[in-house]
Amino acid sequence: MKFSCCIEMIYTEYPFLERIQKAKDAGFDYVEFWNWDNKDIDAIERKLKEAGIGLATFQGSIRGVMVDKKDREIYVEDLKKSIALAKRLGAKAIFCMSDILGEDRSVVPRPYEIPPQEMHDNTVAALKELAPFAEEAGITLVIEPLNTLVDHKGYSLNSTAEGVRIVQEVNSPAVRVLYDAYHMQIMEGNIIDTIRNNWQYFGHFHLADVPGRHEPGTGEMNYMNILKALKETGYQGIVGFEFEPSASSDAIAAQTLAALKTI
Repeated sequence: MKFSCCIEMIYTEYPFLERIQKAKDAGFDYVEFWNWDNKDIDAIERKLKEAGIGLATFQGSIRGVMVDKKDREIYVEDLKKSIALAKRLGAKAIFCMSDILGEDRSVVPRPYEIPPQEMHDNTVAALKELAPFAEEAGITLVIEPLNTLVDHKGYSLNSTAEGVRIVQEVNSPAVRVLYDAYHMQIMEGNIIDTIRNNWQYFGHFHLADVPGRHEPGTGEMNYMNILKALKETGYQGIVGFEFEPSASSDAIAAQTLAALKTI
């Protein structure tokens, strides 16, 4: 398996661009980050090449809510820009948020309620419109179920089953689920069976422990067994470290990566 480091949460002791080299030095194959519209993309592109490390994924949605038909035009417009950027930077995937997240990553409340089936239908329609552009660019669009109990109250997509249902209905090789074991442990548990039953729909995988969203070994999740089960399925995607280190990033990230690479 290949491993990615989310430099929005790890190596935050260092300036943003320096985190790319830190991840490379620790042995990561890729880095990933969240929003791109508030960053110096030219500098990131140069640093990725200088460090000799790949870009796994970044957030492609900027404005608008995917579950709201009224936002479709601006949502699709921004995703098309993100697809072009992903191709330029050599990214493997971009993740598409169902709702808008604020600077603290909390969900920006919608001004009105949208029925669940309508949210589902709007999501499928948006992704079907975007899928041909992603296919042409060789980029995977991933949708991520998040937990609504601890971190993202009010988020529209909060279960593996719904994420898989969306992917099945869109029916494109360029649309997959970003399975985050931290979020799904909080929402539904049963991680290993869920992986075994749904891995073919995954386009990216995130890990962090529960509770606290720190590195594996700090909570209740047995990541040696979880990643062993993932590997046994034949999953060929990337495993992303998206956690807040409980101590120095330099020590925690490298030690955790070394341990998981033995699986």
